[in-house]
Amino acid sequence: MKAVGLTVVRTSVLCSLLSCVSTPALQASTPAPQSRGFTHIVAFGDSFTDNGYVDGHGFDRESNGKVWVEYLSDTLQAQDLDNRAWGGARTDEGHYLGFDWSGFNWQVDRFELQSKPEETLFTVWIGVNDYWDAKDDPADSVRNIQRGLEKLVAKGARHVVVFNNFDLTLSLGYGPKTEYHDLVPTVRALTQQFNEALYQMLFDGSDSFVQEHPGVKLYFVDIGAFMDAYVKKHDFAAAPWRGS
Repeated sequence: MKAVGLTVVRTSVLCSLLSCVSTPALQASTPAPQSRGFTHIVAFGDSFTDNGYVDGHGFDRESNGKVWVEYLSDTLQAQDLDNRAWGGARTDEGHYLGFDWSGFNWQVDRFELQSKPEETLFTVWIGVNDYWDAKDDPADSVRNIQRGLEKLVAKGARHVVVFNNFDLTLSLGYGPKTEYHDLVPTVRALTQQFNEALYQMLFDGSDSFVQEHPGVKLYFVDIGAFMDAYVKKHDFAAAPWRGS
């Protein structure tokens, strides 16, 4: 699939942005991130990206190793990773616990570009903290993301990675013994609505993000399709984690 200023990771494989970033998984007509010589990465997001409190950003690492953007930085051999993600961040200015800071737009508002635009790769992975409890409208989330992306472009962003979201109900937090199990059908549907609305905002129509910003290269990662395929292909072989 091709559009102005667009590179789509249609294979949905996260490694397309890691070890396979310069393979034919990306549109051949648009050089992949690795071949562009990015020296700086600026990351926005939630706990999927948060790597702990570093340089005034982040709460804590919610992983037992590196988060995905750190692997990306290693693969691209970037000189600097400016990780501005905060665990629990929503798409607006706030946090899912209710306080009015740490959200995606709050992160963007406090960012000023210090590196060369053509050598800087921006990443955005956000959204699940808006609707994990089945309370918010994904359409509002997508509008918030669009607002943040517009501000990033105004601040100089020219190369942007955007993720959709995977089905949260695949996680143990929605298991049969949890208080959130009854929310599974609703949250699953909200995830689908979010992904469809995000794709439409980015790519569909004359007023889509890629049409409005032909000078911006957008690298889209369909993590939702990747996770669906991965879960169908693999079974858990280890002992249950913490009794789950």
